[in-house]
This record gives sequence, C-alpha cells and structure tokens, in this order.
Amino acid sequence: MSKILVVDDSSLIRQCVAKLLEQAGHTAQTAANGKEAWAMLYAGVPDLIVLDLMMPQMDGLTFLRLLRHNHFWNETPVIVLTGHADEEHMLDQAREMGVSDVIFKGTSAMESLLNRVGELNEVRARRHSVHQNRMRRVAVA
Repeated sequence: MSKILVVDDSSLIRQCVAKLLEQAGHTAQTAANGKEAWAMLYAGVPDLIVLDLMMPQMDGLTFLRLLRHNHFWNETPVIVLTGHADEEHMLDQAREMGVSDVIFKGTSAMESLLNRVGELNEVRARRHSVHQNRMRRVAVA
C-alpha cells in the first residue's frame, strides 16, 4: 500500500505505530527525530509522514518547515501525532504549514490514525490515476 515514515522520539510509540501500519499492509520506516528523518528522505520519499512535534535534535516544526520549503518533498502529506494538546501555538503553526491532520496520542489515536492513513491513501491513488490518464492522452496525441 503506502510507504510511511514514523517520526517520534519515543521508541515505544515508533514501534507501536510502525507495527500497526505494517499490520494494515503499509511499509513503515522509523526515525527518532527530525534530523534522522530528514536524512532518511534522501533514501526515498515516503507517501506519508507521521510526525511528533516535541523531539530532541530537530523538533517536528523545524522538520516540517524544511519539508515544506523543499520542492521535492513539499507536497508530502503529514499527520501530526502528538501528546501535547496544550501546545496550541505549535499546533497552529503546523496547521498553517498544511498538515493533513492532527491526532492526539491516547486510546483512540491508533484507530484515528489508521482511518486517516486510509483516506489519504485513497486520495493519492486517485491523483495517481488522473496523472496516468493524462500521460496516456499525451502519449497518444
């Protein structure tokens, strides 16, 4: 299905989210912070990024800002998965940078995450289909 990069400083969260995504048929890669995730982008662009905001070395907002300013990766969908509902200023900044969704860590977070990943996967598939149809018409003409 999709190649998803999970970025969170908690190894438990990374492992749980990656396992859940893999059980749903996706390929998951993990990074412990924004700096590590940024380096991983050069190995291949994921279809989606699940991103924590509060991390050491490079926080999620800095990573997101770099992502949005890079023409190779600026349209990559990002879902923020955070445990800090009280950080409204950071969440507002993330929304301004076009995150696809904000999900708060908790009991229903994993179900919400899987639902949103499925929706974004469908959007990506439709865009890909439209692009393929355009390419076929160009090739015929």
